[in-house]
Amino acid sequence: MYLLRTSLYLSMLSCFVLISSCASMVGLQGKDDWSVVPKSYIEGLTAAKDGQPEQAIKLFSSTVSAHPEFLPAYVNLGLQYLQLKQYAPAERSFKKSIELNPDNPASFHYLGVIARFSGDFDLARKLYLKSIDLYPDYAIAHLNLGILQDMYLHEFEQALDHYETYQSLLDKKDAKVSNWIIDIKRRITKRKKS
Repeated sequence: MYLLRTSLYLSMLSCFVLISSCASMVGLQGKDDWSVVPKSYIEGLTAAKDGQPEQAIKLFSSTVSAHPEFLPAYVNLGLQYLQLKQYAPAERSFKKSIELNPDNPASFHYLGVIARFSGDFDLARKLYLKSIDLYPDYAIAHLNLGILQDMYLHEFEQALDHYETYQSLLDKKDAKVSNWIIDIKRRITKRKKS
């Protein structure tokens, strides 16, 4: 079960790299109104989409050097480092994006991911909750908080709530998470009978 959820999580992370790229452009911009998107940023998105994280890092780094207030580049730079399991530079990128916009749910979420990978489960929970507080419909934050509470903290009732919220935010239900919901309901029932 653990390996299945971990592999699902890692595959979802790579999918959300592209989704976050788009979300960053729309709702997570920093102080400036960027009516013209830097060419290096667009090229970085293409490299990320093509599975070239090292190239994407170079391009996003170039973007933040030339445009230090361009929030989406920091978020996507952090995602590329995260994909390569380079947690320290990923953390720096997400923290910089939060400096630019403290209401940035994606960066709080991904800092939670880093905290979870580092084994700091209490911090991960706080960061996921901060992300959800900023954007209650942030589905992946609900999923990751549910996984944390289910697998690591054994807070099954709370995990169930977040799994169900995650499912309710999707257009099409996630079959794996549906099975997790069935499983966790059984464990809750078994725990109550003991």
